[in-house]
Amino acid sequence: MRSHAPFAVVTAMTMAIGLALALVPAAPVTVAAAVPAGLQTAAVQTVPEPIPDGVTRLSGASRYETAVAVSRLHAPGVPVAFVASGADFPDALAGASAAALAGGPLLLTQPTQLPSVVLDELRRLAPARIVLIGGVGAVAAGVQSALHRVAPTTRLAGVDRYATGLAIVRSTFTTSDHAIIATGRAFPDALAATGAAGSRGAPIVLVDGTRPTVSTATLAQLARLGVRSVSIAGGPGAVSNAIHSQLSASGYDVTRYGGTTRYDTAALINRAYFAPGSSRTTFLATGLDFPDAIAGAALAGQLAAPINVTPRGCVHPAVSDTMTALGATSRVVLGGTGAVSETAANAARCVYPNTGEPLANWATSRWRLAGDVVPFADRPPVDVYSPSVVLDSTGLRIYRRVDNNQRADHPVVYAQYGLSALIEFDRTGDPLWLERAVRHGEKLIEMHVERDGAWWYPYPFRWTYIQRTLAAPWWSMMAQGEALSLFSRLATETGEPHWFTAADRTWESFPQQYTKTGPWGSLAIDGHLYFEGFAATNQPPLLVANTHIFAMFGLYDYWRLTGNAEAARYFDGGASTVLARIMPLVRVEGEVMYYCVQAEYCQSPSWQNQHYHPIFVWQLQTLADITGDARFAEWSSLLNADWQPTAFERAQGSDFEPGVEPLEMGAVPGLIEP
Repeated sequence: MRSHAPFAVVTAMTMAIGLALALVPAAPVTVAAAVPAGLQTAAVQTVPEPIPDGVTRLSGASRYETAVAVSRLHAPGVPVAFVASGADFPDALAGASAAALAGGPLLLTQPTQLPSVVLDELRRLAPARIVLIGGVGAVAAGVQSALHRVAPTTRLAGVDRYATGLAIVRSTFTTSDHAIIATGRAFPDALAATGAAGSRGAPIVLVDGTRPTVSTATLAQLARLGVRSVSIAGGPGAVSNAIHSQLSASGYDVTRYGGTTRYDTAALINRAYFAPGSSRTTFLATGLDFPDAIAGAALAGQLAAPINVTPRGCVHPAVSDTMTALGATSRVVLGGTGAVSETAANAARCVYPNTGEPLANWATSRWRLAGDVVPFADRPPVDVYSPSVVLDSTGLRIYRRVDNNQRADHPVVYAQYGLSALIEFDRTGDPLWLERAVRHGEKLIEMHVERDGAWWYPYPFRWTYIQRTLAAPWWSMMAQGEALSLFSRLATETGEPHWFTAADRTWESFPQQYTKTGPWGSLAIDGHLYFEGFAATNQPPLLVANTHIFAMFGLYDYWRLTGNAEAARYFDGGASTVLARIMPLVRVEGEVMYYCVQAEYCQSPSWQNQHYHPIFVWQLQTLADITGDARFAEWSSLLNADWQPTAFERAQGSDFEPGVEPLEMGAVPGLIEP
């Protein structure tokens, strides 16, 4: 079970709940698949008042309390309350569309005991009747007896989840020209359809989607209701093509809504059922577990509002597009931050690794760039006086691999030392530092490889980070960007043509499209430009925040050298991505930020890296200086307030090297390396 925020969450609201449903006479408690007479309702009779504009989170310390938080939007005197097991989804899911039609809440119970918070809520609601869903194997007779002491209680149950679902349909729906078919083996597709079903006053009918046909009892219910059109929620893996064909052959107009993921399916369903502006409210729930969302499904159906399912840490792009198209002014988040994070509640868009999008038409902001900012001048990446920084007899910094202690070429180690030496030369005028900067620039030129004339600087050793290993060679736009900065500054300092050539050839790597057979690093994803820090042929892009900006610093230095408008456009595109896509995903309020943005892999405590948090604070302030856009400074201030290193940590210092907190580094865990 997922963790949740503290119970509660709704500001005071006035509810207008009518009492138009006919009351069911008190009757002996029964357990049967047959439907007791007199339970049918013809249409939604009561609807809560609209949810306030903005974001409203409904949550509790458990799934039962979350359901109560949703229920509290109903005023006392509801015509009916539905109760189902919170231990499994089918019965509650089947009951959601019935509760939506009947105008009452859906509450959850433990299988053998009615939680006290649920009992208290039922007493507050004072329902005219209670419908308990599921057989005694799902909810014990003792729970039914406890419910009956609150209001007359009828149990709806069948021999299995499908028969129970049909009993619910039979008891609640008298007529409907439409029905939604979903698998009863998994919850996401049917869950996403609950709001859609409520908007049509239609039932959700659960079937065993692996079978070639639906049961004769299912066909009989569709015929009894007068159904003419059927939607299938989910792809053929959820509800078979044979069932699709059977329903079509039976005379129904059948439409399937099935995407490659549960989130794509939810988006397809909600796009089909909710035109722009058709609902002022939208619901957001985790797509990874069922209880919180099911508790809100009945309410969504009553409000004729869509249920959107999401990963915990962000909103899937397809769902985000659907929510934007709807244009709802209020958003109900179901469950605590353990189910739907604050980032997702605020509709931050997920970024999934993608290498197939053309490197074109990404977003820009058209800033006027300042020409006098010098990245790194206020914070050299390497302490060139540190005894831990060792040079060989030629003046080249020595890098030793963390896995075997063997010396290896490391392009960022070379570029950062060269930049720091050049900064020291500017500060002191000592030609020794210029010589060392030149030595490191020459080493980068020596180790470069070419792709269509562009120069690339490989990592010639494999690298392991959390659960993944990059095969050698691999590439980093941090190396490309910092090499570009070094070459551009050496060209300015010396005026020598070969530094201009090196800068030009390195810049040409930035516009190169992803390739499976050679070096790559720039990507367009969801209409935004990214510079990848761990580019390999055998792993998806990680989308590292600090690497992205270090690459941009190289573009900026090259623009300062040459005035190249295309380099400025790439810088602009990268900076636009920082504001629109990176910052909403990497910040963790009150904590260390995430190192990368790849959904959903990076949104984990394993990626909260103290080494890079203050570096990123500094990077954002530098972007504010370059662009003149105060939003970068605002983000920098927020991150700085979230977490700062201790005095001891600040005193340790560190190089700006691309890397992770390598929890799986084998012989040397805990080191931060590229």
